[in-house]
Amino acid sequence: MIGQRLKKLRREKKVRQEDLAIALGVQKATVSHYETGKTEPSDKVKIEIAKYFDVSMDYLMGIIHEPIPHYRPELFLKIPKTLKYEERELLEEFVAGIDFKRKVR
Repeated sequence: MIGQRLKKLRREKKVRQEDLAIALGVQKATVSHYETGKTEPSDKVKIEIAKYFDVSMDYLMGIIHEPIPHYRPELFLKIPKTLKYEERELLEEFVAGIDFKRKVR
């Protein structure tokens, strides 16, 4: 799965295998092997791929089907575990309202 996702991301972003290889510190043939499934990148390289294309590891690994950004704390809202379900829903609605208001301006 990772090879398919890597190839898809690389083509969508119009990145050559050579350029990705340089960014990852590997040979062009290694990127080709990742894409064809001949070899699998190490965990360290997987993280670098996720960062390079700004996608989550879940997306890269095929766990989810829609790409979301690579984890960066500023992108996520920390919700206290002590909130009740209704309070969480209210908070999500509030955030959605702020986002909508910003887009309308």
